[in-house]
Amino acid sequence: MRKGQISQLASVLLLMLIAVSVMVFVFPMRDSVADLKLEKAAVADELQGIQSDYEALLTLSEEVAKSEATKQALQTAVPTGATQDQLILDLSEMAEDAGFDLNAMNFSLSVDQELGNTVQVAANVSGSYDDLIDFLQKIETSSRLMQVESMSVQLTSTSAVVFNLSIEAYYQ
Repeated sequence: MRKGQISQLASVLLLMLIAVSVMVFVFPMRDSVADLKLEKAAVADELQGIQSDYEALLTLSEEVAKSEATKQALQTAVPTGATQDQLILDLSEMAEDAGFDLNAMNFSLSVDQELGNTVQVAANVSGSYDDLIDFLQKIETSSRLMQVESMSVQLTSTSAVVFNLSIEAYYQ
């Protein structure tokens, strides 16, 4: 055999070896690549679904936090039970902050079909007229829901005035 024929024979054998290698290794891998592409698409869809669920849960979490804050504010405004002890402390603190002397307080519980449960407070305080304005503003801006039902004024001297207030505080 000549040198040219040997190189042609080697080329043909090499070509056949390449063809066999392609058939043995590459064609089976092509099926695996197609399967992997399908699996990748399925995982991408699943990831998209999980991402949507996460965003929905995040939004829900924010709403729950807001709802909890609202619930706490409402619970403070209209507490469960009459909580007369806390009402006494709150009104005493408001009167002291306003510069009033709190002389007496009387309580009575009542139920109104429209308004619900209320604590009627009759308070007797003494101080100046300006202190009264400050005290009424404190009641109006209190964290507990209260309203002044009636007020009477008695002059005792040129600087001191006695106020009788009827205050209604709400509870559940």
